[in-house]
Amino acid sequence: MARHRQPAGPKRKEKSRQRRRFLIVSEDSKSSLDYFKCFPVDELLVEIVAEGGAGNTKDVVQRGINLKEAAIAEKRPFAHIYCVFDKDDWDLDRYQAAFDKAAQHNDVTAVWANECFEIWYLLHYAYQTASMGRDEVYARLKAKSRLGKAYKKDDASIYAALKSKQGKALKWSKELLFWAQQEFPKCPARVNPSTNVHELVDRLNELNDLDPKEDKENDDF
Repeated sequence: MARHRQPAGPKRKEKSRQRRRFLIVSEDSKSSLDYFKCFPVDELLVEIVAEGGAGNTKDVVQRGINLKEAAIAEKRPFAHIYCVFDKDDWDLDRYQAAFDKAAQHNDVTAVWANECFEIWYLLHYAYQTASMGRDEVYARLKAKSRLGKAYKKDDASIYAALKSKQGKALKWSKELLFWAQQEFPKCPARVNPSTNVHELVDRLNELNDLDPKEDKENDDF
């Protein structure tokens, strides 16, 4: 005798998983902005914008927080926000304020370069420990053994020119940060030279290997 089967209830709808998106807010409208836009990452995964205001450290972080809150209100939240800025000539109080503001949000990371973003470019060629201002960084980049030409902030070819040397930059940037952390544990970003740009570059490289059509919630990202 056949057993009676309970009538099947309504099928549970599978909860659609929202594609994870990342936001990069850059202090300037050239240099770092153009560099990060050259990474071969699907635009569905990463949105890159300029700060759009006075362009100082604290405002870059505030811009990131504002966009984060707007995205949440639209129910299209970002998985993480990266706020990119330089030390440049900003006084230490203003500089520190950017880190303090970012630290109030678990999903916001301050990505800095001291003194300027171009220290990241220079690390593609050599490990740098001596304190340098922008003009000296530009001069070293100009050497024949490096770019072999005057550095320009709007040079859109810089990513391609440095790509083959990126492994060296990642290694030396991490080493530079390690020693900056020994020198100034509370805020290694105050040390010239220092940077954590490698953290964002590592993330972009990871996302480059991720197919946005197959993207799922993943705690590793």
